[in-house]
Amino acid sequence: MWRRLSRQAKRRDKSQCQICGDRPGDPYCELHVHHRVPRSEGGSDTLENLITLCDLCHAVVTKRWHGPWFGEAAKWGRAKIEEAREDFVWFILLPDRERRAIQPQVWAEFGVERA
Repeated sequence: MWRRLSRQAKRRDKSQCQICGDRPGDPYCELHVHHRVPRSEGGSDTLENLITLCDLCHAVVTKRWHGPWFGEAAKWGRAKIEEAREDFVWFILLPDRERRAIQPQVWAEFGVERA
C-alpha cells in the first residue's frame, strides 16, 4: 500500500521536490514522500497528506533528522534550521492550488526555473 501511495504522490508532484524543485538527475537528489501532517500527530496515509521532497528538504522538516544530517551545525545553528523548518512546513501545508501558484517564486529562490 505505501509503495503504491508513494509512487502516486511522486507522479502527481511530477517527480520534483515540492519545496526546492530538485528532481532525479539533479546533483545528489533523492526523492522521498513525506507526510504533511505526521502520523504521530494524527496524519493519515492518504494521497492528500503526502508530498514529494528531496532528501535535504525532508531532513529540514523532520526534526529527528537534524542531528544526523547537520551534526554539530544543528546545535550551533538550531535557530536557523528551525526557521527554515517553519518556512518549509508552512509552505507544504498550503492547499495544493495555493502552493502551486507561488511555487515558481519559491523555486526561483533556490535557483530553479522549471515547472
